[in-house]
Amino acid sequence: MTGEEAKRLSGQYRDQLLEIMEEWADHTLDLENGGFDVDFERDWTLRSHEKNIWAQARQTYMFAAVYQQADRNEKWLRVAEAGRDFLTKYAYAGGGRWNYRLSDDGKQVEQGTCSIFTDMFVLMALSQYAEASGDRRDLSLIEDTFHSIKNHIPDPEFRDLLPHIWRRGICRHSPYMIAINAVSVAGRILGRDKVKPFLSQCIEKVLYFFGENESGFLLESLKEDGKIWDTPEGRIVNPGHIFEGMAFCIDEFLRDGELGEDLARAVKMIRETAAISLDREFGGIFGAFDYKTPGRLQDVRDEETNKIDWVNCEALYAFALAAVLGEDEKAEEDYRELHDYCERFFRPESGGDWYPLLGRSGNIIRDHRGGKHRAAFHVPRALLRLSLLFAAFSNEKIEH
Repeated sequence: MTGEEAKRLSGQYRDQLLEIMEEWADHTLDLENGGFDVDFERDWTLRSHEKNIWAQARQTYMFAAVYQQADRNEKWLRVAEAGRDFLTKYAYAGGGRWNYRLSDDGKQVEQGTCSIFTDMFVLMALSQYAEASGDRRDLSLIEDTFHSIKNHIPDPEFRDLLPHIWRRGICRHSPYMIAINAVSVAGRILGRDKVKPFLSQCIEKVLYFFGENESGFLLESLKEDGKIWDTPEGRIVNPGHIFEGMAFCIDEFLRDGELGEDLARAVKMIRETAAISLDREFGGIFGAFDYKTPGRLQDVRDEETNKIDWVNCEALYAFALAAVLGEDEKAEEDYRELHDYCERFFRPESGGDWYPLLGRSGNIIRDHRGGKHRAAFHVPRALLRLSLLFAAFSNEKIEH
């Protein structure tokens, strides 16, 4: 790939990012209750005012990140501030913990501190807003939330793992994976030295505990001794989470200038996962599957073969990293094919946010915008990271 092509791709992804953020900014503010409306039909007809804090926090983070990293339009910061204000006014439960779901107006707690992921998304949101705005009034909340996460994730008796069910003796991949990103964002406020030990612990767990087991795949769940939990739940391979986690790891290695064996291992895991999750007939990335039956995916036509927006956008960024950092021509070929697939099927002809769910052949199964957890987050974040990656590559800032 030439520097000129990388520059063109960077601009293309940035334009698509801002297009999505513009349409969300025009519709998402809940002017009556505060915070965000995130549950819409394709034509932006509002379906509910549900205030799930995952979505509130993720979207706060995203608007602040766009302002900080892509476009210094004050509109993005104003939207992020509305999310920040709702979170700090209504969602905090104390002790570094955050409630999962509130009433439409935020005044009633409908589900409390049942999910460590809520805490991590809020940590990202408040930290990114603090960096973008220069406002440090949430510093103590950021510190308390970080320390709570750091203490709870490694605790085998900690049970607030929704959407997972806590089971004695079972260790989950996704808390460690999400923590890499959330804690990295917090480190820009708290200081890299303060968060680095826990970051390293999470990266080690993802790469060398979940990534090394008898199945040959990175699994979503393992027994605490690293052995396979041989149940349908325990055999799940989630390509989207693998691509997302490996990209988080690589971003940290690049940030710290660590270009050795760990980085090579993360790139290798992207390529190995691509080999089993790419649909070579119709294109796109398969969703989660049982590791005992990956070869069957090319032949079946059930829900395992549907194409999910967040899985494919996370894969697209991971594929781009592998293409830029590796020496494998097939990596660049896979990136280009997935880019074309996403442009053709996930991105509407009229532009804007992607369709959330496609059938195996690319037919649209769901076309709504947002939902309980889905807001302006996964797709725009991937577009932002792709734009920044190719901008850096075009300026020869990435060693490869």
